Amino acid sequence: MQITNPSTLSQLRSLFERRYSLKELLDWVHARLKWSKENIVRHRDPLETLAYGKGRCGEFSILFTALCLAHNYRARLILDMSDHVWTEVWDDKQKRWLHVDPSEKRIDDPKMYERDWKKNLKEVYAFENGRVENVTANYKMRDS
Repeated sequence: MQITNPSTLSQLRSLFERRYSLKELLDWVHARLKWSKENIVRHRDPLETLAYGKGRCGEFSILFTALCLAHNYRARLILDMSDHVWTEVWDDKQKRWLHVDPSEKRIDDPKMYERDWKKNLKEVYAFENGRVENVTANYKMRDS
């Protein structure tokens, strides 16, 4: 996966004249990437995803996470083992990880999956620099 490749991050950063906020990055992604439930070619390289212009939660999250890293945000991919991927971005002021769902354009709404989607999350993991952390409790509304 090219998400932390310095060359990839440099190429992504060169697309911007300044550092974007998280909301601006979400808007930028949605202007260039269309969500599709069609039978599409899946990409794990953010530059390939950008060129292809279509994706699902995985492509949105890989591209958004790479863009965050290119903008010097600390960011990590989050995987719900049942079927969804999103991003967390470290907030230095609040000293905590912020939930960002790039495919849904939602920021700091970690309970949305159980509250709105009626999911019963069992296993959710964060991936950053070769480390894996179980973050299920951050996304649970209830014990199950």
